[in-house]
Amino acid sequence: MELFKIIRALVLIVPALATELQLKPALNKSGTEICDRLTQEPFFETEMVVGKPWRIYYAWNMMLEHKCMDMTFKNATPMIINRVWNDMYEYLETQPYWDAATLLVSMGRARHEMLLFADQGAAGRFIGVPNVVRDGNITPSKKSVPLLKFHMKLIHEGRFLLMSDCQIGVTTLSARTHPMPYRADIGGVVSYLNFGDGFHACVNDRNKNELVGAQ
Repeated sequence: MELFKIIRALVLIVPALATELQLKPALNKSGTEICDRLTQEPFFETEMVVGKPWRIYYAWNMMLEHKCMDMTFKNATPMIINRVWNDMYEYLETQPYWDAATLLVSMGRARHEMLLFADQGAAGRFIGVPNVVRDGNITPSKKSVPLLKFHMKLIHEGRFLLMSDCQIGVTTLSARTHPMPYRADIGGVVSYLNFGDGFHACVNDRNKNELVGAQ
């Protein structure tokens, strides 16, 4: 199971080639602690996240540094649900209620994807079906892929999106690229959240009038 935890972090949370990412041990708050925090005053609206991509600008328990990772959300249409069902049905440990899928999130240049189902409880809680078959780099055994648990929260009037894996604690802070957020604003949000030490991502992505040393 430890191998699958690494696969989750490297391929499913912020998918990319395993050699390109540096997964850090959960030295700060655990995934459960962060997800519990996000249920306090939860805020998530589907229509506010679909459409234009979100870019990860900060991460906890994972280091991206210069790498830029985008996520795009779209509504889960019957055609999308059927496609993911065809890919993943026989590989899942347990089956979700497929007709209840609400969102599809595509991540990274290779378009790794995950089908999301609203979970019981606070707004923003989701169960995820990772489409590892579409990735092509993983050949799972039948009934070996677990459902994933996530929590998402929109903060600062929807300018920033938090996404946390509730099991292993990889958490990301994202924003739309237009307009691009200032590093000082990102640092202020990180300080306010108080999740512990993390890492700036996509560090070369800055506004033209922003100081290079600004954090």
